[in-house]
Amino acid sequence: MKSSIRVLPYAGLGLLLVLAAAAAGRQDAPQMPGPLSASHEVKPGPDCAACHVAPAEIGPAKCLACHTEIASRIAARQGFHRDKAEDCGTCHPEHQGRDVDLTHLEAADFDHAETGADLQGAHLKIDIRSCDTCHAPNRVLRRTYGRSYLLKAAGCKGCHDSPHPGREDRCLACHDQNSWSVGRAAREG
Repeated sequence: MKSSIRVLPYAGLGLLLVLAAAAAGRQDAPQMPGPLSASHEVKPGPDCAACHVAPAEIGPAKCLACHTEIASRIAARQGFHRDKAEDCGTCHPEHQGRDVDLTHLEAADFDHAETGADLQGAHLKIDIRSCDTCHAPNRVLRRTYGRSYLLKAAGCKGCHDSPHPGREDRCLACHDQNSWSVGRAAREG
């Protein structure tokens, strides 16, 4: 019993040294500037190097490694992000809190021509302030958090079923945005 009593002060001192070392280590580590959004809180989580190439510097390649659907549209030069692969953090600033909306899309102010799909003709009759008209949940890629506007299929086939197998990517070769009927726009004009 006497030998165990002599060990207690050393064990207590050891615990204090471990706690002091842990506290000192935390002071040298960079501090997170604010909480991550709900979408990034779990994945990539608190590992700064998952997104940052240096403190406070985002690496777009790291963003696109997770956001593969955006990367594929950029590679194909399609959609809104087709020419915006340089600095993701400019439009999607993180560390603003769990409830931040990283897309902050305002339908009334959104220029749809920026997507590469300039709405004209019959498409102008659609209430574009209601994004769900075309970007309904069954037509867009799923997100764990937040709202996606990225159509599962790019171009006309994102909303329209083609009656022409094998020619789904060339709708505008025969049709225009005024009517699906071939030649109808020319007869009306």
